[in-house]
Amino acid sequence: MGQRTIVAAILTPLAVVAIYLGGIVYSIVIIILLAAAAWEYSQLLKKVALHPCIPLILGGVILLSVFRALFDFDYLAATLTGMIFGGAIYHIYQFERGDTQPSADFGATLSALFYIGFLGSYLISLRGLADGRWWTFLVLPTVWIADTGAYLVGSTIGKHKLAPKTSPNKTWEGYLAGVITGVLGSLGLLALYNQVFQAGLAISTLEAALLGLAISAFIPLGDLTESFIKRQAGEKDSGSIFPGHGGVFDRLDSLFWAAPIGYYLILHLFQ
Repeated sequence: MGQRTIVAAILTPLAVVAIYLGGIVYSIVIIILLAAAAWEYSQLLKKVALHPCIPLILGGVILLSVFRALFDFDYLAATLTGMIFGGAIYHIYQFERGDTQPSADFGATLSALFYIGFLGSYLISLRGLADGRWWTFLVLPTVWIADTGAYLVGSTIGKHKLAPKTSPNKTWEGYLAGVITGVLGSLGLLALYNQVFQAGLAISTLEAALLGLAISAFIPLGDLTESFIKRQAGEKDSGSIFPGHGGVFDRLDSLFWAAPIGYYLILHLFQ
């Protein structure tokens, strides 16, 4: 626990600084993290006898993130289209060389591009919104607050298993606690930012509660998605880069759901 706390104490202020600065600094941080997560994801896939095109995955994730930062959705869609074409060509070539499962390997390549690259790069889109600094400071800490509430309650009084095969430690009690703390966290953060820091976020109390509810209700699915991949691969963590916390994919799993959910709610309902 001590090592885990130390790592968190180091990473938290770095995350705050990156979010605050935004721009190229934030984008570079996200691109590096997504590339690392894509590498870990690819290694997990290899452990279940799949052979994704790792260079295409890494290049695609980086390009998708760069185009999120610099251009509009048309460029992003064009990049994704090119990556799909590239993946198909690569796996045709591999089939000609004797690959016996090109369909599964092609699916593995696409899953990495879509799940890590497309969903993950919403972290850049979220920060790019009007008042994106404060929106990001609202969405991401809400995730961490909900995760903490779910863990504390689930580990102490949790009895009813949520998904016993996928993640044996997750309970319905923890899930409900995560939803409640996520809503309360969103409300508390909104009050803090608008009243103390004069952020001026144009969102009502009800809307902040809805945002917290939507995020905290769905982010466990990010954890469960990674969990079934790790469980099939026979791994506890996706990596070991963060002592006590696992790999980059372990740290980002919930954000792959929270970022797009937060982005679209803010863009279409709250702005």
